[in-house]
Amino acid sequence: MAVKKQTGGRGKSTAKAPAKKKSPARKKTAPKKTVKKPAGKKAAGKTNLVHELKKIGLGVAILLAVCLTAAMLADIFIKSGRPVPSPPEVADTPPQPLKKTAVPKVRMTPVVDDSTENPAENPVDGLPLTKKKTAGLKDKNSAPAIVYEVFDDVDPGHVKKPPVRKPGVHMPQIAIIIDDIGYDKRLALELFKVNPDITFSILPFSPYGKKIAGKLGPRGAELMLHLPMEPTEYPKVDPGPGALLSSMSPDKLLAQLRKDLDAVPGVTGVNNHMGSRLTAQADKMNQIFTVLKQKNLFFIDSRTSPDSKGEASARLFMLRFSHRDIFLDNFQNVEYITGQFKKLIKASHKHGTAIGIGHPYQATLDTLKVELPKLRGTVQVVRASRLVAIPG
Repeated sequence: MAVKKQTGGRGKSTAKAPAKKKSPARKKTAPKKTVKKPAGKKAAGKTNLVHELKKIGLGVAILLAVCLTAAMLADIFIKSGRPVPSPPEVADTPPQPLKKTAVPKVRMTPVVDDSTENPAENPVDGLPLTKKKTAGLKDKNSAPAIVYEVFDDVDPGHVKKPPVRKPGVHMPQIAIIIDDIGYDKRLALELFKVNPDITFSILPFSPYGKKIAGKLGPRGAELMLHLPMEPTEYPKVDPGPGALLSSMSPDKLLAQLRKDLDAVPGVTGVNNHMGSRLTAQADKMNQIFTVLKQKNLFFIDSRTSPDSKGEASARLFMLRFSHRDIFLDNFQNVEYITGQFKKLIKASHKHGTAIGIGHPYQATLDTLKVELPKLRGTVQVVRASRLVAIPG
């Protein structure tokens, strides 16, 4: 029995052992750790969302940077004049016909293509000419190709010309002025060979103007300045470098005129290139004639406007003056030019003198080669300076 008690006591000690087992309590703490896991997933989800938003923001920033860079490059290309892609071209609308009194007969500005230059084809120039067409202008199909202005309806025959016939001279006299000199050396020299009394009117700042003046001047040819002036169609029709414009102040206009005169050395007179608007403005013509008077130069009005104030200004300034009677080569056709030349001769018989204006066309050269020799003993070819006088 005592043994049982002892064992009972031992049993007590052993009975306490189950009470010491705290495994259930430990098992209760384990779920606490598992409870925290959902909170960790939520935090991780938030972190991933932030990363995605950052990626999207970075992508948007990169896209904006690319767009800005492209815009800047396009702006640089446009300002620098480099070619940029353009939309497909639309066919030009045919120009509307103009009234006869306002349609200029024109030639187009030459485009020199050095890459196709072949001196063998043109031993004097080595200068092939191609044409650049401009909408609304009439294209003439022969070199040299420069813009000029002719009005068929401007007939100066009714304008009283200064008396220029000298006592004892009974033979009618004509002067032939070739305008637009400066783009074709060969034609200029060939025309001089036909008759040394042909007058050559040179455009300022033309490619070969000074060279031609340097060749023809020492040989005794009479040279004039073919002075660019504003036409009524400006700016659609551009008179070219050195033009005098109605918008210029007096100081600017006179400064440009002096530059134009300096560009063509050895000239004895001036005639207008285009100028249907400027020659009709008395104040501008007065300003121009102040300089011409100082330099003792004469003026021949090409008469591109029926309202030209040239003669009135010449009378005011006591300036030697005359005007064109006939345009010889509105069309580059030998038959047509021959007809115009005969009109010039008829005008010289009627008035005693007449002035014809032509241009450096091959057809004009061919016509003069045939017609001028026929005049011997009947009509005298003289220089333009012989047919000018102060208007009465």
